[in-house]
Amino acid sequence: MSFSKFTEEDNELIRKSSDDLMAAARKRCADENELEVVRKALDFASEAHKNVRRRSGGPYIIHPIEVAKIVVTSIGLGYKSISAALLHDVVEDTDYSVEDIRNLFGDKIASLVDGLTKIKNVLDNEDKSKKNSNEIESLQAENFKRILLTLNDDVRVVLIKLADRLHNCRTIEYMPEYKRDKILSETMFIFIPLAHRLGLYEIKSEMENIWLKYKEPQAYAEIKSQIENSISGREKEVDDFIEPIGKALKDAGFSFEIRKRVKTPYSVWHKMRTKNITFEQVYDLYALRIIDRKSVV
Repeated sequence: MSFSKFTEEDNELIRKSSDDLMAAARKRCADENELEVVRKALDFASEAHKNVRRRSGGPYIIHPIEVAKIVVTSIGLGYKSISAALLHDVVEDTDYSVEDIRNLFGDKIASLVDGLTKIKNVLDNEDKSKKNSNEIESLQAENFKRILLTLNDDVRVVLIKLADRLHNCRTIEYMPEYKRDKILSETMFIFIPLAHRLGLYEIKSEMENIWLKYKEPQAYAEIKSQIENSISGREKEVDDFIEPIGKALKDAGFSFEIRKRVKTPYSVWHKMRTKNITFEQVYDLYALRIIDRKSVV
């Protein structure tokens, strides 16, 4: 982190990100009182991180705002979790304490922030002297267990931490190499399995692709290009295939949704590696899912 007075361009970026977050939060908040708590947390975090910059050079406050956006749009959590996401680095990086958060925002939000701070401390306090890969994996396995135990306290702590890790992955290009390697290793060993266990498959897939992009850049670039070339111009074929299926289901009185998905670069790479096959032997690049709307809660 570094410090320098925000420019008007910085302030405009913060305003735009804040407006986007508040628009998303409004859809999840039950009333104006809940929305006001989010707004209060946003204002408090903005002041606490004022003139602080990330390694990218951008305002630090953009990070908690983006984490809060993931919390509300990708995970669907409510106002307390959105507020905790906004405040998650305040205790760690400023002079404010958990008690200050409790006095201002209540016990539950303070408890969420405290849980997030503890997870960060678990990950940051690794024994740097351990160089052996087996020792590192053993330590990460222990950290994984500790984070899993947090699920018993409040699963929202782990969900918010996953959002935090996803945004750190999205901005990993600005990290020094030693920090990048640590984040990628933790992400693969701890956070991707957590996302899978919790059913957050989009977050899991995005983290897997980022891992592949930085750990196996040549394979990532080649597979990504092959996927794009393979599916280019095939949208009409897929739509033509779907059309009679959709008509038959509609005529039968079903309420449904048909979703298309394209296999991710990581998924293709993993299949090629584990099955010892070539890209041309991956036959399920496209997949369809038919969802019964009546069964969706």
